[in-house]
Amino acid sequence: MIIYCIEGHWQDDPTAEPSVEPLLQMLCQRDSWDYVRRNAATDGELFYWMRHEWNKLAEGSILYFATHGDKGAIWLESGEHSLVSIEDLAKEIDCSGCLVHFSACSTLACDEDRVRLFMEESGAVAVSGYRTDVGWTSKSWPPAALCDLMFFSEIADEEIDLNGLNDGRKSSRRKLLDLRNRLQKRFDDCCFELYLA
Repeated sequence: MIIYCIEGHWQDDPTAEPSVEPLLQMLCQRDSWDYVRRNAATDGELFYWMRHEWNKLAEGSILYFATHGDKGAIWLESGEHSLVSIEDLAKEIDCSGCLVHFSACSTLACDEDRVRLFMEESGAVAVSGYRTDVGWTSKSWPPAALCDLMFFSEIADEEIDLNGLNDGRKSSRRKLLDLRNRLQKRFDDCCFELYLA
């Protein structure tokens, strides 16, 4: 399995969190994940990476957005071309057989219908993320970095086959739903959510 990460542009923000790269390196060393990380500060950069790299990856991968967020959207940077709604995102990406994880403030704090439409249009078999504002390392925000680390580690440890979600294998669905319940209980302040197709 591959984690394909799009990281927003943090450098102009003096309160910005550190890069997600160390977390990805830890997952790679501990759980034998492969990963690709790309920076995107504009919707043009994001859609370039989606068309030229992501859309060529095999089913069963994870698309990981480490960005700022808003209800039903991600922020790549502060600026007019950096807010991308999940509807616009769905038009540009093919997530057939894949999980999409929005590690961004409040992206999933929107109507479930919008998330379901995103899944239908993009082909994603699962979507996860947060329904509240979260942080990476700041003690004043819920700990998204810890939740993300546990989420991806457990997917590897439990050998959850994301392709198995696509063809309806009950064991993969059950394991992922059990994992969702554990994360919601352990990181209740993060308001973690996961939807399955």
